[in-house]
Amino acid sequence: MRLLIGQTGAPTSVVNASLRGFLEAAAEHDVLALRGGPDGLVEGRLTPVTAADVPVAATRHGGSWLGAGRRAVTEADLDTALDVLASNGVDGVALIGGNGTMALLHALASRAAATGRDLSVVGIPKTVDNDLVGIDHCPGYGSAARYLTTVVPDLARDHAAMAGIEPVRIVETLGRSVGWLALAATWHRDDPAYAPHLVLIPELTFDRAAFLTAVQDALRAHGRAFVVVSEGAASEMTDDPFEAVNHTRIILGGVSRALAGLVSTELGVAARGEVLGMVQRSSGALASDVDRAEAAEAGRHAAKLLADNATGLMVGLHRRAGETVHDPVPLAEVAGRTRPVPPQWRSTNPADLGDFHDWLAPLLGQNGKAQ
Repeated sequence: MRLLIGQTGAPTSVVNASLRGFLEAAAEHDVLALRGGPDGLVEGRLTPVTAADVPVAATRHGGSWLGAGRRAVTEADLDTALDVLASNGVDGVALIGGNGTMALLHALASRAAATGRDLSVVGIPKTVDNDLVGIDHCPGYGSAARYLTTVVPDLARDHAAMAGIEPVRIVETLGRSVGWLALAATWHRDDPAYAPHLVLIPELTFDRAAFLTAVQDALRAHGRAFVVVSEGAASEMTDDPFEAVNHTRIILGGVSRALAGLVSTELGVAARGEVLGMVQRSSGALASDVDRAEAAEAGRHAAKLLADNATGLMVGLHRRAGETVHDPVPLAEVAGRTRPVPPQWRSTNPADLGDFHDWLAPLLGQNGKAQ
């Protein structure tokens, strides 16, 4: 059996663990590596690969051994990709990625069926945004969350030291249209004195007056206001196209700086906007050991599904009795859909998020502390 393994979308700090897990489980099969994401699929950039080709060290660093990429795939692209797969004798395709990747796989399978081609497809979940539907959590998220739970409290300590000249600090996380990472940045169990005072997420409509009032309240109560904001919250404050098709346009960040400018103008106090950026998804040094292990296991399950001629599925991650199990989820239920933060966790007040922190804790590894 000849299988293809690839990745589309951005890397995470554990994506190479999924790759190696897949290759280890597919050792009895002929495997090709897709290089460069969807562009490589259309252009035929396929090379033979085994687990021995992917250094174990690569699973402990950020980036993508396969190379990443995004593309708004057309119907003509699908036909070209199917021709490439057929000419290379590929029987099954596994792609590592988020909801755009699952949409691509679903479209590829549908087009193959419509044109009478025999092709199995399986998705391996991967996104720091944690916005794939049908699963409890997604590989990549736990490590990005762990990075935030490690560095944001220290940013708060730094802010406390500098509050006399910088009363307001606004820290921006990733999270194009969902607030999972911003909520992770509210973790404060090690020292509640350095918890954020306010968090803004895309699931809650931005209220300019309420935001300014909350900042004023924090200043009065604490002598400073430390705020966390998702890059997709208060989107009217920036020109970033958060709903761009297939995430093909780069989001530069900046809502934290726009909000800092608003605070300075309206309240007359100094404010800093801090954009944490890509380090959240690329920091292998602070990756969660639990996340890395689950990412590898997701890769192994994908290889087993393809070997069994299963198709139209994404490897799922669900929690039962405190353990993560990998029941598959139909791609048709996942493709192109986004899972927002559920209503019970939509709050601007970090003190209200104890249940969310309970849910998050097992994903961080090492009891939520640095390894």
